[in-house]
Amino acid sequence: MIEFTFPAMGRAIILIAICAWAALLSHKCISNFNDGARPVFPELMEGRMTRTEFAVTITGMGFGWVLAGFSQWLGYGLIACHLTLIATDCLGAWAPNKWVAIGLGAAWGALCFWGTAGINAAFSALPYNFLNDLTNISTPALPVFCMYPAVAVAGQYDAKKGITTGIIQVAVYVLCTIVGKVQFAKFAVSLYPYTFAMLAGMIMLVVYAVGAKKEAAVETTDEEENLFEKNSKRIKANWLYLCIQGALNALGIATLAQAYQPATLSAAVQAGDIAVFKIAMIGVIIAFIPLIVSTSLATGVYQAVGLTACMLAGSFFYGKLWFLAPIAGFAVEFIEIQLLGLLGKLLAKFPGLSQAGDHIRDAMVSCIGLALTIGSFLAANAMWGAVGLCIVGGFYTVNEVTGQRLPKTAVGPIAAVAVGVLYNIMILCGFIVLG
Repeated sequence: MIEFTFPAMGRAIILIAICAWAALLSHKCISNFNDGARPVFPELMEGRMTRTEFAVTITGMGFGWVLAGFSQWLGYGLIACHLTLIATDCLGAWAPNKWVAIGLGAAWGALCFWGTAGINAAFSALPYNFLNDLTNISTPALPVFCMYPAVAVAGQYDAKKGITTGIIQVAVYVLCTIVGKVQFAKFAVSLYPYTFAMLAGMIMLVVYAVGAKKEAAVETTDEEENLFEKNSKRIKANWLYLCIQGALNALGIATLAQAYQPATLSAAVQAGDIAVFKIAMIGVIIAFIPLIVSTSLATGVYQAVGLTACMLAGSFFYGKLWFLAPIAGFAVEFIEIQLLGLLGKLLAKFPGLSQAGDHIRDAMVSCIGLALTIGSFLAANAMWGAVGLCIVGGFYTVNEVTGQRLPKTAVGPIAAVAVGVLYNIMILCGFIVLG
């Protein structure tokens, strides 16, 4: 699991502040984290929904993702945004006024931080502490995740281009492992395989996207442009609220109080290669710009992590320079808010890049889901051998045939936890005797 260098109380205060502020902004319909739920906010803002109806809808759309965030904590030891910010979407929606929203958000932040400590204590009290076995969930994270550019290329274009990209990524990975470091005068640059493999794949993806000429530019009507302009002004009017949120999110990354992309951040911190996370975040930014820009301009409600650039900014100050992270996060958020309308127009002119975003997101979700599933099998095998494998396989299959009631990022880790619980029950009942 992660070894934290920043003081626990400091991380707790930061997480509480993040959650309290996010709940306030959700209550005021200024920002939210769940992109799928953003189009519901105008229903409340324009009086077509009561707050109760609104809250029920937002909660129903977010519950599964909160569960996925909890499973990510189990697998990686970092508190994920899905656990904190989607929950604060719901809490802000239910709150009758801004002060209750702040209080509920702060309480949730405290529960997320100290609750994990309580869970650690509970694991230690079990006959068989399987928390260390659960760390196997993160083992395949980087090897599988770093291939998402090849998957995205295959999805957007064809298998041949995807395979070509994959081969280039593997070649870059192998080259980096062979060379190790490159010396420039007195400076040595480490060639981290995952970082450069991911970067090579992203370069190929952008080359294919920009080079695609067959797509026609997207035309917008005068009515849509007026709506976008109105909503862009609403978001810009709330710039101070949003910039404070960007500052808090960047600080959360710099101190590991909160994580975006826990799969890569956890592995990067453990490997001492924070560059892996930075490269992954560049991919995330490219992937989510079309979705976040379009939903923000269509609703007047911004994303709780902006274009995710504040998370990237925070990673540059991980460690001793953590106190500069909120300044960077504030500045980055301000710049992207001012550029929001321009980004919307640019996306309409380069549909290849816009479409690439959808494929990158799908590829990331697929790769993370696959990595978590493989890791869950590894964890179950470490706990209970073939029986554990059987349980995880059965759990996963049942979820698939019943319509994926649980997100793929959650089903594997939950099944692995179930294996550990059942194993302990067998020990308590005397059916299994520890050697």
